[in-house]
Amino acid sequence: MTEFVEQMRQRVNDALGDLAEARAADDEYRIQVHTGELESFARLAAENGVRVPGLEAFDAA
Repeated sequence: MTEFVEQMRQRVNDALGDLAEARAADDEYRIQVHTGELESFARLAAENGVRVPGLEAFDAA
């Protein structure tokens, strides 16, 4: 696995955790921020042909 893929997977996992915390706190602003971040990761992954578990729901296609 390349460094790029490792870093992307770690950042996605971090963002998913942050999103879960924002949802638990019912913090709409943070929910939007982390959702946007995950949508960006989904686009980046698709552009580079990388499959990252957890991003399927954020595919902006």
